[in-house]
Amino acid sequence: MFEFLNNTLLFNISLIIKYYLIGPPKPSWDLKFYQIWAMIKSMFENTTMTIEQKQSASFRPDPTPAGVHVPNDGWEKREIRKTILYFHGGAYYLRNKDSSRNFTCSLAKWTNARVLAISYRLAPQNPFPAALHDAFAAYLYLLNPPKDTGLEPLNPKNIVFAGISAGGGLSLALGLAIRDAGLPSCAGISCWGPWVDLTHSTPSNLDDECADFMPKFKGSNIIQAKSQVLSEYKEKTAALTEKIKKQNLGPKIWHDSFDRPDGVLQFYAPNEGLAIPYVSPMLAESLGNLPPLLLVTGDEERIRDEIIYLAHRSAEPTKYKGPSYNAGKFEKSPFQTPTNTTLEIYEEMPHVFQMMEHFSTTKSYERTSEFIDRVINSPNEPLPPSSYNYISIKGEFNPLKEHHKKVLDWEEIGIVPSVTRNEFNSTTSHIL
Repeated sequence: MFEFLNNTLLFNISLIIKYYLIGPPKPSWDLKFYQIWAMIKSMFENTTMTIEQKQSASFRPDPTPAGVHVPNDGWEKREIRKTILYFHGGAYYLRNKDSSRNFTCSLAKWTNARVLAISYRLAPQNPFPAALHDAFAAYLYLLNPPKDTGLEPLNPKNIVFAGISAGGGLSLALGLAIRDAGLPSCAGISCWGPWVDLTHSTPSNLDDECADFMPKFKGSNIIQAKSQVLSEYKEKTAALTEKIKKQNLGPKIWHDSFDRPDGVLQFYAPNEGLAIPYVSPMLAESLGNLPPLLLVTGDEERIRDEIIYLAHRSAEPTKYKGPSYNAGKFEKSPFQTPTNTTLEIYEEMPHVFQMMEHFSTTKSYERTSEFIDRVINSPNEPLPPSSYNYISIKGEFNPLKEHHKKVLDWEEIGIVPSVTRNEFNSTTSHIL
């Protein structure tokens, strides 16, 4: 314990010295913002902890802020019962609903809505489709709760899905699954930093200038120390991969770049499953016919470009049709109606910047609250047209900049980037 406290103290002293001598990575970051960013960055770079240790640490509950409660004011009898179904982040293998109270409580206060947050099953112990099954079950629970709960069924148009990072990707995957199943859709989907491309195929994943705490992609996201869970996952994934390749049920559903003799790319799904739309929503045959979307990202975010591309694919589905190996599939899709989409890119902000205090955090909550009010409280009023916005640290709305548009002409969509042997070894040396 003493060693841990001593290391933490030294880490913070070092950060403070760097902050005042060199300055933060971006001018608008104050010392507290920089400390939180640096702490999370160090966790991403830690390759000495096992999966089990990282999971245990990530489950530490956030304290419940004062003033957040379930009101007993006849809410069940209201005509409009504003409800947020929330999915936490954590790359599909970390965190739970209790460690996300900072977000859920703030959303409840800003939107004056009830929030249902679930702890969906986590990979690698429970890989895809476990999380999607749990998300689907939660939605059906709200639409048709068991009689012994005392809850009244909710109108789907009183529900908005919200999620951050992996939870944002899960929100969009759930929206696709509901659409494909022909079930009543929710009123809208709000995502902060949604992880929508598990192939890491867009340019920002390899950007050396990106000031995010998320590391540059170097061939694999699996950078944990050896453990029983990791060993079991690798064995099961290898067996599943072999089974998939032996089935020979027609043309394969993955790109050649997914075939990695070096190892698996993700905890959530085997390499051969990364292009499944419910795993990587950006790669779906079509992103049309979805409920209205609010997609929020930071300009310094590692996964910024995949969010930009998904926004354009949903708002302009006939123009942006996804990966080359899906050529011709959009034309056969019954879902070709453009989705009303609002994209917001915040200047100087990293991944899920809403966990830090900043003007942009306040602005993001404000805009999210407005979006939820608009899609739930005014369902019969026409929505503003789809838009792509760059929001400055002063709150000014501007068109996208040129570097945001690079991904729109990217020819490697849905193709896993190649990395050098040295880069891959530097990532996996602690886990093989």
